[in-house]
Amino acid sequence: MNITVTDTDGQTRQLEISQNPSGNLMEILTEENYDVPAICGGMISCGTCHIYVLSGYDKLDPPEEDESFLVESLDNFKEEKSRLSCQVFLTEELDGATIQVATD
Repeated sequence: MNITVTDTDGQTRQLEISQNPSGNLMEILTEENYDVPAICGGMISCGTCHIYVLSGYDKLDPPEEDESFLVESLDNFKEEKSRLSCQVFLTEELDGATIQVATD
C-alpha cells in the first residue's frame, strides 16, 4: 500500500505500508515522524491527529458521529477532506490516497 503524505513543513514523501496492514493511519504517521502529536492516543477526544484527505476521501468509510462532531469543531476544518487519522483504518481503500497533516 502506498500513500502520499505531506507533513506540516510541506515536505511530501511516499509512505509504503507492508502487506496485510492493521491498525490506523495515526499509528503509522506517528511512527514515521510526520508531526502528528496524537495526544489522546486515538480516543477521538483531542483532534491532534487531524489530517486532510486530498484524494481518496470518497473511498473511505464515512466518519462516525463522534469523529464528525470533533473535526467540524476545529478551526481548520475542511468539508469532505478533514478526518482524524486515528479513525482512518489501514484498508485497501487507502492505497493511492494523498494525505496532508493539518496545521493550526
